[in-house]
Amino acid sequence: MDGVDPQALARAIVGLTDWAQAFAIDDSPDPLRERLREHMGGPAKGLPVVSRALEGYQRANFQLAIDRYLEHAGREAELIGLPMTHGYRVGLAELARGVVHGPWDREGAEEGPVEFEPVDVDELRIMCVAAGLWLIKDEREPLLLMLRRSDEGPHHAELGIEIMARQREIAERTLGEIERLMAEHNVYRGRILILSRSQWGGIGVEVQRLPKVTRERIVFPSGVLERIERHTKTFEEHVDALRAAGRHLKRGLLLHGPPGTGKTLSVMYLSTLMPGRTVLLLTGNTLGAIEPACEMARELAPSMLVLEDVDLVAENRMMGHPTSVLFELLNQMDGLQEDIDVVFVLTTNRPEIIEPALASRPGRIDLAVETPLPDSEGRSRLLDLYGEGLELNLGDRATIISATEGATPAFIREVLRRASLAAAENGDATRITDQLLVSAIEDLHLADDSLARSALGAPNAASND
Repeated sequence: MDGVDPQALARAIVGLTDWAQAFAIDDSPDPLRERLREHMGGPAKGLPVVSRALEGYQRANFQLAIDRYLEHAGREAELIGLPMTHGYRVGLAELARGVVHGPWDREGAEEGPVEFEPVDVDELRIMCVAAGLWLIKDEREPLLLMLRRSDEGPHHAELGIEIMARQREIAERTLGEIERLMAEHNVYRGRILILSRSQWGGIGVEVQRLPKVTRERIVFPSGVLERIERHTKTFEEHVDALRAAGRHLKRGLLLHGPPGTGKTLSVMYLSTLMPGRTVLLLTGNTLGAIEPACEMARELAPSMLVLEDVDLVAENRMMGHPTSVLFELLNQMDGLQEDIDVVFVLTTNRPEIIEPALASRPGRIDLAVETPLPDSEGRSRLLDLYGEGLELNLGDRATIISATEGATPAFIREVLRRASLAAAENGDATRITDQLLVSAIEDLHLADDSLARSALGAPNAASND
């Protein structure tokens, strides 16, 4: 046709096709749509829908919440499976309207099987609905509640709750009650959690059991551990009084020192010291998940949020290129309500490069504690601590203590392990002599693997000349 732009005509045809598919109503019999009409007491098309997105790790919490919700007197429900259309799960509004997505849908939506997935949370196994539709009667008021999910794997899949009612206020009230029950019965409260990220951006949560570390196994110079305990456990003991006095409860602790001096061990000890407090661990790539981690810390308070090797994302802005994670961390620490009992624990081997706005500002980091190399008394204690189960026949302990000057606890532990191996070659792995320890120290100093020596915190050989 003369005067007609072929590209404009093609765009118009495509647009018309898209519009027709988006708004077409299937007049053919649709058993599922009829069930919804019957349940809602009339056409469900056009009724309000309230929705909320959930991370995949919330599946168990939702299952517990919906079970508790339906236990209420006067409520009854029927659970049916969600229909699938070529891998796509339709939503409530689409089911109610009978939307056609293409010529393959002309037969109308049909019920699918109810899918269940087990979710393990430490010792608990919870059988959860993977995706489903509840037809609910609440004191004769009809509701539709749908749990949708993406199909990117159960551990990181995004979930969605959709609730339809004859009045929006009823749907909002129902969603609020589900959210309250999820918070009340949260299966992660009081546990130690390691967060992970999927390739699709979702958050995964793994319950972890850390070794129980007693106070005797923390070897610091006098006063160091006491400062840490006062800022955490002692503070916790007076939370109610401090809250009543209008004092802020969120607090930050920075543990810094050479590798192998007890920062991670201190975190394990704090987890034991404050039982019942939820602990969230971020390290490596998961440091980027600071926003959802802080949201969980708020929901599961009292909590402790641990960021190991925080220098990876919190380098001084004057020294390089600041990361978006640094600004997110600063915003989250500032934005957290002051009356929420959350402890931020940050660890680093390189305190000199930490952003001053983070490390030197009260309200973010209130206490910075160095975990130093052990002094002579500490090295003697470590010798006995790591020598448990061994027979230490030492004629000259002072020489051994002197030979390990500048060493980390990790180095001393490795010395005892190597000495025990040499003792085993002599016929008795438990009998440790001065000579065996001296030989083990010399072997570590002479080791070709300088990286391993550095990781163990070997002292400078020159200092022992």
